[in-house]
Amino acid sequence: MEISVDLTALQRGDRRQWEKFVDQSAPLVAGIIRKTLLAAGHDGGETGDLLQDFYLRLCRNHFAALKRYDPQHCRLSTWLAVIARNIAIDYLRRQRPVQVELDRAEQEKVVSHHDYGVDIPLTSLPPRQLLIMKLLYEHDLDVRDVAAMLNIREQSVRSARHKAIVKLRNMLAKEKKNL
Repeated sequence: MEISVDLTALQRGDRRQWEKFVDQSAPLVAGIIRKTLLAAGHDGGETGDLLQDFYLRLCRNHFAALKRYDPQHCRLSTWLAVIARNIAIDYLRRQRPVQVELDRAEQEKVVSHHDYGVDIPLTSLPPRQLLIMKLLYEHDLDVRDVAAMLNIREQSVRSARHKAIVKLRNMLAKEKKNL
C-alpha cells in the first residue's frame, strides 16, 4: 500500500494533508495493530484506542516523529508499519498478568522457599538498574514514564530492566545451588 501525501506539508501540520494521510494510512496501521494483538491472544478490541495512540505519537511535539522520517531509508508505509507494531507491542507489555490465587500447596512452596533464606538483595544491582527496578516495580511506573523521568530512551529502560532480571536470576540460581 503506497501512501501519497506532501510530506513537507504533513510535517508542518497542514490539516488537509493530515486528513489525507490518516485516510490512506489508517487501514494499514489498524491492520498491523490488530494482527499483533491477535497474535498475542487478544481479541483485537483495543485496536481503535491504539490507532489513536499511533496518530497522537506522530503529532506529539509538533510532529517530531514525522520530521525524523527519512524517505531515503525506507518507504513511508514501512516506517509507519514499524511504529504501529511497536505501539501494539508496548501495549501488550504494559498489560498486567492475570492474578491467580494460590492453592494451599502452592502457598506452602512459597513459604518454604523463604524459610530457606534465599534472599537476593536488590542492592547488589548497579545503581542505575536498581533505580529503574524500583521505579518500575515499587512505584508502579511504566517504561515510558521512567524514560521521561530519567531523560533516557524507553529502550534503555527495557534493556536495564532485562539486565537486572538476568542478574537477579543468576544470583538466585547460585543461592539455590548453595542450599
